[in-house]
Amino acid sequence: MLEWLTIKQLEAYHYGQFLVMIDGAPLAIGLGWAVIIYSSMEFSERIELPDSARAILDALLALNIDMALDAVAIRLGMWTWSNVGPDQQWFGVPWVNFWAWFIVVWSYSGFVRALRDWRGYRVRGWLYVPLAVLFSLVFLLATSELYRSLINSLGNGALGPLILIGGSIVLILGGQPRVLHSGPPEGLIVAIPVIFHAMAAIAGFRYGIYAQVPALAAVGIAMSVIGLAVHLWPWWGALYRPRPEAVGKDAP
Repeated sequence: MLEWLTIKQLEAYHYGQFLVMIDGAPLAIGLGWAVIIYSSMEFSERIELPDSARAILDALLALNIDMALDAVAIRLGMWTWSNVGPDQQWFGVPWVNFWAWFIVVWSYSGFVRALRDWRGYRVRGWLYVPLAVLFSLVFLLATSELYRSLINSLGNGALGPLILIGGSIVLILGGQPRVLHSGPPEGLIVAIPVIFHAMAAIAGFRYGIYAQVPALAAVGIAMSVIGLAVHLWPWWGALYRPRPEAVGKDAP
């Protein structure tokens, strides 16, 4: 729904040929959104933060994938951006794309968390997820329309996304995040970002994309390392946390 609505509203990009297409919107892309949002929300549940800050963390985790994947995908013909050359903005990806990714994940995660107390009710328990979907779609369409009306005055520079990402990181760190459930990483939560990063890296090397754009290779590797480090944080943090029985004992 969000892909179809955005395509019709902005006409800023179009998809290549996928196995299952619904009026120009590939089913695979919707499934991709689903697993990315799922893994991000499952991971942030292990971190002690207010729900409002967890939604921001979810959006940053999704952006970590997109910054490595999108520039490779357009060179494979998976989708094509209008009026943006391959050497413009973010390796051929418009800066506004990062706003859209952030808004999609942040709004859906935020609305789900805000309405999640309805789970205990007979009727509202069935409504809170569909309403979260509806509210996030309306929010996305409204912000997209606002951007379209202000694009001439806002421009297409990198300053906006940099402020968005930097400000989000400051808000997350200001919440003093702490691991709630330490221990080995849950396989599915880690596997999803690893698979997306691996897909981008394999395609980048196999089809010579990284050879043509070495800076994109550096970005892909950096995003992979950052994403993996964050997802392994609950595990490696536990490795260096003193065992309860060791606290208070004199060092040998």
